[in-house]
Amino acid sequence: AVCWLLQPCVCVDLYGRACRMATFSQVEATAMPLPKRTSEVESDNDSTAEGSSIAASVVRRLVEMPREQGLENITLLLELDMLNRYQAKKPELNFLLQSERAFAKLLGMKYACALNSGGIAISLGLEAMKRVLFPDDAFDKIRVYSNAFTFHAVPSACVVAGFAETLKLIEATEELVLDLDHLEECIKEDLASGRFANGKMILVLSYMRGRVPDMHRVLELCSRYEMQLLEDSAHGYGCSFDGRMCGSFGVVSTISSQANKLVNTGEGGMVFTNNEDMQAFFIFSAGSYEELWRKHEELAPPEDVCIKYKCTVANKSVRMTNLQAALMLPQINVMQERIDQHNAMYNYLAGRTSAKFEETCGEGSSKRMVFIPQAHELVGPVYDSLQLRIMKDDGSAAQEELPELSSFLKMMQGRKYSIAKFSDPANARNYKSWQYLKGEDITPEVLPKTARALVNVCDLRMLCHDTEREMEKLATDIAECFKSCFVK
Repeated sequence: AVCWLLQPCVCVDLYGRACRMATFSQVEATAMPLPKRTSEVESDNDSTAEGSSIAASVVRRLVEMPREQGLENITLLLELDMLNRYQAKKPELNFLLQSERAFAKLLGMKYACALNSGGIAISLGLEAMKRVLFPDDAFDKIRVYSNAFTFHAVPSACVVAGFAETLKLIEATEELVLDLDHLEECIKEDLASGRFANGKMILVLSYMRGRVPDMHRVLELCSRYEMQLLEDSAHGYGCSFDGRMCGSFGVVSTISSQANKLVNTGEGGMVFTNNEDMQAFFIFSAGSYEELWRKHEELAPPEDVCIKYKCTVANKSVRMTNLQAALMLPQINVMQERIDQHNAMYNYLAGRTSAKFEETCGEGSSKRMVFIPQAHELVGPVYDSLQLRIMKDDGSAAQEELPELSSFLKMMQGRKYSIAKFSDPANARNYKSWQYLKGEDITPEVLPKTARALVNVCDLRMLCHDTEREMEKLATDIAECFKSCFVK
């Protein structure tokens, strides 16, 4: 199989500036197979059979085998009544502790605590940072910055943790990452206003859809302004920057194992830290009591730290169940294989979509569909979702929504794809839908760059067991639907 790679080219960004951007308009000539002669029909059949065999192997390895192992694990837990993590009397059946160890090792963090959602992981992370790092500061003296483009669970978690009044949304770039220039502008404005001081700031950095900013600069800003970092890696675990795993840069980091994530337990999440006091806070907030903290073994802080928090932390009863971890552990074991499959199919899809556009919509038409690239060349991506930006006829970005976009989406949805546009105000990833925040903070006038960045961007989740066969069909469907709606 040919592996198709995105190629850099010079194009015009949303503001008319020349920039380097990954497109799929440059592909190898071998992307377009020659028509088969009659004598090659048998070979075609053999190829189809081989493709079916490969697809079956991928599904078997990445989905069916982990699922079967998970069901076996669940059966054992039901038979032995070990559904709660603290009931797991056999170490080999404590799937929660095993999963926490595996994820902590993957990220290079000392501590992990499994919870019932990624959202509560962010909330507890912020609460722990407030208690441990800012014990004497009022909430209204601590500024929290976070992405204007992310899933609404992130700003919700900031509100739940007590930071509704001091949450400041930071613009998104055209690559859909946090705008670090805007972040620094906001920091300087806050310091100049006198309302917030150096060292009284938290950045809740969300790797929305696996989009990672320049982490060297993020850390430089954190150091310069003594700003604490919490990483929301719900969409970013498995990603890396300059060889370092996302989820290992912050004082706290979190993941989600909700449906559609790289590891899927229906609901669930984890919180990570290297700080002993914060880990004690997580364990007792999650639902540990009396001496049960000892069952976290090496993932529990020293005894004197645990004693300090045991009776002084409210129990929120938000533990992950051992049942969920029974499903999680087998998936962790194939997670890297899932990442490799996602990335290979993403690159293949990029090349085949370009070829299909040229074939179906006419020469030069591939410049109208851009696979939005990562913001930095040092990002190690996990392409478990697809973000496409539809461009104008000349290949430049439109400032307003193209009138044909809704028809294109409806036609794709009619072909059974769960594709959506980020600019839809009802989309939970659009800041306009976060109406629990202050109204004046969630308008296009306040966030003009984010509003422009989301225009004509289509979003589609990918499956870890996608193969070239599914990617061929998807490329064909994108091209055909585009031609029907956009080509006059």
